[in-house]
Amino acid sequence: MTHTNIITASDGVNLAVHRYADIDPQRPTILAVHGYPDNHHVWDGVAERLCDRYNVVAYDVRGAGESSRPAKRSGYRLDQLVSDIGAVIDSLDAGPVHLLAHDWGSIQAWTAVTDESVAGKIASFTSVSGPHLQYAGAFLRSGRTPRTLAYVAKQLLSSGYIGFFLCPVVPELSFRSRLGVKVVEALEGIGRSSIRSQRLKPPRSIGDYINGLSLYRENMPAPFLSPVGELPETAVPTQVLIPRQDVFVSPALQRFTGAIPSGGRVIEIEGGHWVVTSRPDVIARLTGQWVDQVANGAVVAGASVVRAGRRQVADKLALVTGAGAGIGRATAIELARQGARKVVIVDLDVAAAEDTAAAVRAAGTDAVVYQVDVTDEAAMNDLAAQVHDDHGVVDILVNNAGIGMAGRFLETTPEHWDAIMAVNVRGVISGSRAFGAQMVERGEGGTIINISSAAAFVPSKSMIAYGTTKAAVLAFSEALRADLADEGITVTAVCPGFVNTNIAKSTIYAGMSAEQQERARAKADAAYRRRNFTPEATAKAIVKAVRTGAPVVPVAAESRLGYAMRRISPSVLRLIARRDIRQV
Repeated sequence: MTHTNIITASDGVNLAVHRYADIDPQRPTILAVHGYPDNHHVWDGVAERLCDRYNVVAYDVRGAGESSRPAKRSGYRLDQLVSDIGAVIDSLDAGPVHLLAHDWGSIQAWTAVTDESVAGKIASFTSVSGPHLQYAGAFLRSGRTPRTLAYVAKQLLSSGYIGFFLCPVVPELSFRSRLGVKVVEALEGIGRSSIRSQRLKPPRSIGDYINGLSLYRENMPAPFLSPVGELPETAVPTQVLIPRQDVFVSPALQRFTGAIPSGGRVIEIEGGHWVVTSRPDVIARLTGQWVDQVANGAVVAGASVVRAGRRQVADKLALVTGAGAGIGRATAIELARQGARKVVIVDLDVAAAEDTAAAVRAAGTDAVVYQVDVTDEAAMNDLAAQVHDDHGVVDILVNNAGIGMAGRFLETTPEHWDAIMAVNVRGVISGSRAFGAQMVERGEGGTIINISSAAAFVPSKSMIAYGTTKAAVLAFSEALRADLADEGITVTAVCPGFVNTNIAKSTIYAGMSAEQQERARAKADAAYRRRNFTPEATAKAIVKAVRTGAPVVPVAAESRLGYAMRRISPSVLRLIARRDIRQV
């Protein structure tokens, strides 16, 4: 329930200002400005999540919702829209406000925070899917290289609807016939595929669609065609939230706009153009964070903070299980070398984990250690909660912990099966569930790397349990990749071949005496050493997989050959599988 006041703009237009709760002068005030063809109801979901800590106010832009329409189209000029923002702020009598704006609301707000007459009334600004028009024009003229030309071409394609809106009469007819309304509603559905997406659509009137056309007709395309000598700047702390699936305002344009403020931050999030209604929880969380940082003086002048993309390693929080030795240890160190902000080291062996943490710190990255048994699902859930509380949401998860096992089927006991399934399969599932749920909730994407093996697609009668678990990890990873794709979370199965680690020394040989097992382990270890494919080489492939997002990554020649043979001639692999490869 909102409380509505009507104020009068400088040109006599009535503006409906909606307060989601009474103004408490002790709390920060957030003023939300909607875009086209919306009204203030687009903010209902966000306000619901913010109004317990902040004063939340939204108003209907002139011609939308309960606000009146100006008598002339000139009443939609940007300078008048900026004047409206100032008038609404003054009416609240709450001091400087924190602006939150979307689409055309953001276009207005960018102009306001770069306008000396209004900027002093604004404590901070959060922009979603709306550029400063002069910066948008500069962006469209910025193509100099094949990459930047591609960015410009993509934005021009995304902006094609503007030409339609500038046409006389036809857009009005399309909306009155409701055909145009159906098209907008269909486009609104893009980016709503997350399992956390809200699908309730805010109410709009035909007047919202038709009156708002004047925003385009009065203010475009002049800023795109006429360069200005010096682009405006702002001292208002600004954050830019970039929906990756925005079909109207490309991420490249929004990052370009985000270069305006000093000390601001730019964050990519999952969702489409109307992410404010599909993921109001994400918008509310990031807005609240920004307001708190500004209120606490945590935002300082300097270079803007551009949160690294989901497939980058630099400045990311990574977690590696089984990181005390072998591939896990090498991966943790390689993540550090590639600029990860912090690496969380997880292993059952605390001493080994501390050694890895020391190596990570020596590589220039902070590291923390947790002792956890990955076979204990409750412990994994507790780990995820503790890491979240202590360090935030993990960006890169590497489910590496695993054990080796050799033996024929009838030699492999139920206890053997339980042991290897618990570590190699359920450990991967528990880690993916615990940390993947946090990634989904955050709404900014992420990466999950599951360590499988060449044994997943190269069968062997003498490694039946091990191969089964690694095949399960591969199948699980490919299915999970499909399941989490709409969340912006990339899942990759990495399949190493024979890597020179200590796994050969700890492999369980079912059906053998203790003495026979020791001989087999020694011979297998010697063979691995002769092959000498290092954990470091595997770690480089894993970190590269974070960047490429490949679904399956065979590592080492024998793994790549086996992966190819699985497709070309699986019958040959079945013949090879009949050979007992155990070293006895």
